[in-house]
Amino acid sequence: MKPHVLLLAAILAAACAQAQIQVVLDARQREQTIENFGSSTGMHGDHIARHWNPATMDAIAELLMDREKGIGLSCFRIQIGAGTVGEAGGIRTPYRRTECVLQPDGTYDWGKDAGVRWWRRKAAEYGLPTVIGYLNSPPVQFTENGFGFKTNKVFSANLKPEHYADYAEFLARVALHYQQQGLPFTHISPVNEPQWSWDGVPGQAKQEGSPWTNEQVARLVRLADARFRSNKVSAKLLIPEAADYHALYEPMPERLFSAASDQIRAFWQPGSPDFVGRLASVESRVAGHAYFNDGSIDQMLRTRTAVRDAIGKTDPGLRFWQTEYCLLGKGWTGGLPMDEVDETVAALLVARNIHVDLTVANATAWQWWTSTEPKAGSVPRYYLIETDAKGAETYRATKLLWALGHYSRFVRPGMVRIAAETGLPPRRALEGVMVSAFL
Repeated sequence: MKPHVLLLAAILAAACAQAQIQVVLDARQREQTIENFGSSTGMHGDHIARHWNPATMDAIAELLMDREKGIGLSCFRIQIGAGTVGEAGGIRTPYRRTECVLQPDGTYDWGKDAGVRWWRRKAAEYGLPTVIGYLNSPPVQFTENGFGFKTNKVFSANLKPEHYADYAEFLARVALHYQQQGLPFTHISPVNEPQWSWDGVPGQAKQEGSPWTNEQVARLVRLADARFRSNKVSAKLLIPEAADYHALYEPMPERLFSAASDQIRAFWQPGSPDFVGRLASVESRVAGHAYFNDGSIDQMLRTRTAVRDAIGKTDPGLRFWQTEYCLLGKGWTGGLPMDEVDETVAALLVARNIHVDLTVANATAWQWWTSTEPKAGSVPRYYLIETDAKGAETYRATKLLWALGHYSRFVRPGMVRIAAETGLPPRRALEGVMVSAFL
């Protein structure tokens, strides 16, 4: 392995035309073991899997999952729907609406999961070791308002109190069904970005979603753990999918979502009223999203250091997974003027975010938001593969796909990050050539 690692460092150093960089590798200094690099169906992926030509879909899956012709992802996140299909579901964009296998009469119709099933089979075909089923909302028959999103800004889960156990049972039933089909999910993620209100006007809502307080997440997770254990479900529960790194490591009393902050301590510190860290079905992984922590190099370093330190202080056995990121918001250029960012620069900014999550936060997994989506703007920001904005079955691999692929294709699960020193201070190390090494 050593010659291969040295060759990588030499190529990176040679890429710097303005200055020479000496890279010192130390295989004796070992950091985290990499678990996966991934992407997700987002909301568009389920839609096209159900409606597009199979040959087109096969080609898209090949770009994402094949190690020779594509980027060789080792993880895929698949959205499990809440039942917002049709205009009555209240979501304005058709491809953001979902089917649900749970029917209004309480029966299960497994013909409604065609998109989920298609992606799960593809992940199995390509041998992806990690497959996560995630939900943005409980099934609509369990929600307070009958929609898969909030219709007010009250910061509380859109789940009727009497349906917590029903939602837990639903999670176990879905996981068990795929397990019995020989297509098990390795993880089920039952809440998504609990810090946001996810409110909308029926007919104009953007997507499924629900806020959750820490207490509500813990209540659901305890019930789901009991259902998983009694049904011998192999999947692990993955939480909390925090929308912002700050919510992982600090209380936020001044924010609306203060009841969904300080989540590392809340869920993994023994003695916390919301402690769920020793439940058999709860994965010892902290899932967080890197959004809005990319406005400057100083911010990138500060937030990742804080995540790493909070985990080390709470439970050194925990691992950190960055489970969702794209170039969202206004600060994603990292301080660069917008007119200096083309598709190539955008791809390099993605690579920098991956690098800093791996080398500063010690992330053992890194996952992109959405694999496919219709073209939006002159520079791709949200998707790896661009599809036609008018709905035609055409697609284009963006440079963002290959930026992620430089990691996912070559840094495989089980590889260990080792020390790679350039002698540059941390801030300067993120302004030029960034070196990481894996054994």
